[in-house]
Amino acid sequence: MTSRQALDGLADLPQGMTPQTRGREFERWLNGLLSREDMQPRASSFRPAGEEIDGSFFYEGRFYLLEAKWWKERVPASAIYQFKGKVDGKLIGTIGVFISMSGYAADAVDALRVGKDLNVLLFDREDVSAAAEVGFSSVLRYKLRMAAERGEVFVPYATTTLPATSKPLTVVIKSRRDAMMVRGIAERLSRDGLPVRNLEFIPSLGVIGLANVAMAAIEEQARHVIIFADFAGDPANLPDDLTYIQGRTEAVLVGPWSTDWLGLPSEVDAKKLPPNELLSRASNLNFDDLRERDGRFERLIRILTA
Repeated sequence: MTSRQALDGLADLPQGMTPQTRGREFERWLNGLLSREDMQPRASSFRPAGEEIDGSFFYEGRFYLLEAKWWKERVPASAIYQFKGKVDGKLIGTIGVFISMSGYAADAVDALRVGKDLNVLLFDREDVSAAAEVGFSSVLRYKLRMAAERGEVFVPYATTTLPATSKPLTVVIKSRRDAMMVRGIAERLSRDGLPVRNLEFIPSLGVIGLANVAMAAIEEQARHVIIFADFAGDPANLPDDLTYIQGRTEAVLVGPWSTDWLGLPSEVDAKKLPPNELLSRASNLNFDDLRERDGRFERLIRILTA
């Protein structure tokens, strides 16, 4: 069994395995991954109830603090800040690596991005899966470079890889909800007999990281990139770098799509819609009406079918 297969086997809680047992198995799996690259992992404590690992490892002359969580729910900003507090209290220059196998809560990553000191790097499940294939050091090295060059705490390692068969249209999204919107629209176009480009989705986990993640994708693989994010706030609050990157992408589409396109009544919170319902609603939009009254929707259709 490969390292990746062993990790995948833990995902759905095999029969007889509790979340606490999975936490212990994941600890062993992660320590094995680090040990194979002689990164000298050491666990300082392990609390099964929280499914987290506190420890450290060694890489290229530096010790790193490590915390990994595999919770049922997405990790909130408070948990990341708690870990950052541990890192802040250690030797100057210490870097922390925070792993969440259940993802991060909405805007939790942006909360860390606006902090003064950048000393924590974030990994999600896709990053860990990539590490099982290419080695933990390769993923860490890439994230360190993005932190040094862009001041970015989270750039998915997926920005460095492409399917062997084709270069798809890369859609950089704020969250998985944005992916459901684009997928639903793409499904409808296919249902109507139109050719749709192959799509890949890379999350930035927040509005602030959209431009950095998109630029990383462009520079690593010369991708065709668009940015698509649901944003209901004041446009004046959008990061300035989204304007700068406009000419490097096929489109930067950031706006109140849930309200404008789905036409939801005010009492319905689009953020609470199940993913499958959001996908279904997106695939059943009134395309003719939207294409006539919203140039941004028309532009998205042209890009998806180019």
